[in-house]
Amino acid sequence: MSEEQEKAAKREHPAAKVLGWLVTGFCLLWLGWLGRGLLPPKGAGGPPAMMGAPSGAATPVQVKPVELIALNPPYEYIGRVEPIQDVELRAQIEGYVQTVHFKEGSLVKEGDLLFAIDPEQYEARVAVRKAEIGQAQAALERAERYLKRLEVSDARAITQTDLDNARSDVAQGRAALLQAQANLALAEIDLKHTRIIAPIGGRIGRTVANVGDYVSPALGTLVRVVQTDPIRVAFSVTDKDYLKVREDIAGAAIQDALRIRIRLPTGTVPELTGVRDFEDNAMSAETATLSVRARFSNARGFLVPNGYVTVLVDLADAPKRPAVPQEALVRDRDGTFVYVVGPEGKAQVRRVETGVAENGRVAIRSGVTAGEQVVVQGVQKVVPGQPVHVAPAGKEVSQP
Repeated sequence: MSEEQEKAAKREHPAAKVLGWLVTGFCLLWLGWLGRGLLPPKGAGGPPAMMGAPSGAATPVQVKPVELIALNPPYEYIGRVEPIQDVELRAQIEGYVQTVHFKEGSLVKEGDLLFAIDPEQYEARVAVRKAEIGQAQAALERAERYLKRLEVSDARAITQTDLDNARSDVAQGRAALLQAQANLALAEIDLKHTRIIAPIGGRIGRTVANVGDYVSPALGTLVRVVQTDPIRVAFSVTDKDYLKVREDIAGAAIQDALRIRIRLPTGTVPELTGVRDFEDNAMSAETATLSVRARFSNARGFLVPNGYVTVLVDLADAPKRPAVPQEALVRDRDGTFVYVVGPEGKAQVRRVETGVAENGRVAIRSGVTAGEQVVVQGVQKVVPGQPVHVAPAGKEVSQP
């Protein structure tokens, strides 16, 4: 580059020089304003505004009284509905179905006639067996009369063989009579089996035999009757829940102390209370649970065999304990505490031991008593030992 070109490059337009000074001045002003914003204001001190109210200022809070109520949250288990009794009816004899006395799927009572098998041949067999009894009875009477004549006759007129034969005939006659009577009983049993009776009450299912069908023992189950009222619900209790109940309730009183209810798949909890009907004698090694069954009345038919429900187990008469809202509880490394507002208007830390929780309330085993006021809003702003201002009920307290 020549000497003249270098001199021309060094020369600068006056307007560009002024613009450069303006840009530099603006940057210095912006940096000064930014630095001032980072410095604390005069007289500022203590914790940041988010950490609590200034010393001596009342912190706005809302409080609620400790209530004495019975919290009774139930244990919940999946239960399977099963009948207490069910029976499969089969034909005990062979024959043609003469009549069917039920409608499939209906309720039947114990002793109701379900099927009638054609009894004609079985009635004839009973008549034959009765005739055989008559013959056996006549033969026995004849043998007894003959023996009696021999026994009163002159001993010189009969032989010992004749007497022995007569006595043997009497014994055989008695045996023949007993056999005939037994044959009659068997025939009458077969005749009785022409009428198939419901041995239990319940709901009857689908039948495989209709009028005119030939049935026999080889056919298998004709129809099944399932008892529906009362009915049982089977469920499994975890070892932890079982032992907790045993620790709290004496064994003899557990039947009366517990309340067992059900929740249907629709969400409805009917007015039904179950009774412990069975409890297994060993825990399952695979699941660490104990099998339990409860018996329920089922007059309205809510419970259907093989259906599933939710079993609710709680105390029949839960004791009342002090309870606080869930939002009043504060947890730290040392445990759980609440802020209690005393008569002097100051918040004090009160360590508590919590119990069961239900509907947003938590039972307190120790630490507070019924009637004391605990902070439920503005907890984060409270400084222990400093005064608080209780806001009117229903007024929201701003949270940090």
